Amino acid sequence: MSISPYFADLYANYEAELEDLSSDSEGKSALKKRLNEKRQEIEHILPMIEFAPEMVAVIFHNAFSFNNPKAMQSIIFSEPEGYGDDFISWDELSSHLSIASWANQLIDATLNTEGGDQFMVIAAALEFMRSIGTHTHYVQEEVSGHEEEDDDEDGALQLDESGSDWLSEQGFESTEAENN
Repeated sequence: MSISPYFADLYANYEAELEDLSSDSEGKSALKKRLNEKRQEIEHILPMIEFAPEMVAVIFHNAFSFNNPKAMQSIIFSEPEGYGDDFISWDELSSHLSIASWANQLIDATLNTEGGDQFMVIAAALEFMRSIGTHTHYVQEEVSGHEEEDDDEDGALQLDESGSDWLSEQGFESTEAENN
């Protein structure tokens, strides 16, 4: 099983939107300020959920903690339109999330907009994908249950190497450097 084409495409746009918001023209960090500005403009940007959901979904950056990764995986494996009951509702999904208190007012405003229920599921899915980052492949294998016992050791080694690479990119010493 793999991420649906819908979420793969949308996530690329979501990452690009976050990147655009992250620094100003002088290269200084501006993400927090720009996200706060977008959050204050929610009434004006909500109509964009139909044609540019990634530009609105960023207002929920860091709003969710995911208590049930399997539920989130099932969302990113599906398509929001044309699949009937396969796509979870916000009411059902929200029971699998911890939601930052600052986001509740934004969620309420969104749910009062046409298409808001589906959009909130999409926004949470995008944040989930961001939270698992480059480890998406490994999480998919773990959730899908298709790994064989022999593959567990190889997968763990690959995950360890990926984690070590990520830590190095963040400025930490890798475990490989400590072991040498």
